[in-house]
Amino acid sequence: MSRKEPLYLRGQEQIRQFILDEGLVAGDSLPPEAELAAQLGMSRLSLREAVRGLQTVGVLAVQHGGSVRVAEFSFAPILDNLPYGLQADGRSFRDLLELRESLEEGLSIRLLEVLRPRDVERLRAIAKAMADAGSGDDQAELDRRFHEQLYLPLENALVTQIIETFWQAFHRMRASHTVPVPTPERLTAEHLAIVDALAARDEKQLAQAMRDHFALIRDWAIVNDTRDA
Repeated sequence: MSRKEPLYLRGQEQIRQFILDEGLVAGDSLPPEAELAAQLGMSRLSLREAVRGLQTVGVLAVQHGGSVRVAEFSFAPILDNLPYGLQADGRSFRDLLELRESLEEGLSIRLLEVLRPRDVERLRAIAKAMADAGSGDDQAELDRRFHEQLYLPLENALVTQIIETFWQAFHRMRASHTVPVPTPERLTAEHLAIVDALAARDEKQLAQAMRDHFALIRDWAIVNDTRDA
């Protein structure tokens, strides 16, 4: 005998379907609580539980005063839960690294079509600053800024969110592992190699620079991958 679906999950699905049926988009308001509960045939208590659940995963946003709107899309809820859904071992780290590396390498090739000289110079300035940043939080912040700035010329908000999501998840996992941290000199050189390849509009050089950038941690992840044990 199959288990009966919890009411709050059924309520969440009903609200999702209501949003689709009504053609609601980000920023649109849902009907008042009493009205929506009556339309969906559920109690107001069940509706509140369902709304709280959908708020947690970023589908709905509850405004001051209690009004409920369809939320703007964000990867933030995924980021908040991703590290807890991954095993704290080399295997998970390697899986995450493969996704990030493949994504960034593929997107970087597209940059060759749209990158402007001023974009290259902004990237070069960030990369050079890494040499004096040390190996702590300042270096990590410059690394984050570099990867964020790198894909801004694509003018794709979804890409920006994905890159930020993977960067944050990657560094959260990295903090719980004994992953080697590159020296400021090495990190600077790796980023400048990417910038030089972009400036030269050289696809092969760029692909190699991207692979080199992930080489240190890729080697660590391979050694510590439990699938290879």
